[in-house]
Amino acid sequence: MDADFLPTRREMMELALRAAALPGASVFLSAWAQPAQSGHAHQSGTAIPPPQPNLFDNYQPKFFSPEEFKALEAFTEILIPTDQTPGAREAHCAHYIDFVLQASDVVPSVQAAWRRAMKALKETGFHAAEAGRRVELVAEMSRPERDQGAQHAAYFAYRLIKQQTAFAFYTSRSGMIETLDYKGNSYNVVFPACNHPEHQIV
Repeated sequence: MDADFLPTRREMMELALRAAALPGASVFLSAWAQPAQSGHAHQSGTAIPPPQPNLFDNYQPKFFSPEEFKALEAFTEILIPTDQTPGAREAHCAHYIDFVLQASDVVPSVQAAWRRAMKALKETGFHAAEAGRRVELVAEMSRPERDQGAQHAAYFAYRLIKQQTAFAFYTSRSGMIETLDYKGNSYNVVFPACNHPEHQIV
């Protein structure tokens, strides 16, 4: 298998659709579509209540081993950290990736890519590393992205996880609505004219 294999968007959509047809998918997707909750205060000054227990609290991974899943979860949270807006943690990116990969047996190349990626990630020491060191390891793995002359044995793992994390995040409610402020299909009722003085000169 090509170490640089990345599934196409079409393959990712196919897996997502197949996973959505699995038993229990409706429960998972319903929970995944709930608004993210955080400890930030409302404008009124009233704190948001702590999140209620849900299926993610005691989630049992279906594709990854528990050790792999914890490592993947930490990796996704480094890629999209929580700040003023939800991050990978609130979007449950690792959970979504695991959920979708349940259906990966229909695309063997995807399954093989993930197995190899998680093995490469573990070989870097990421699984056992402390939080600070994990951030450093992700930076090291991503260096070929910024420096064409650089190489890293786990670069392909970084690319795969980054691709799937972005797909999961911007498919989620947290990413699409709460971060991008997507409001669905809409149209402008009026089209106001440009009022910049420099654009009024003919």
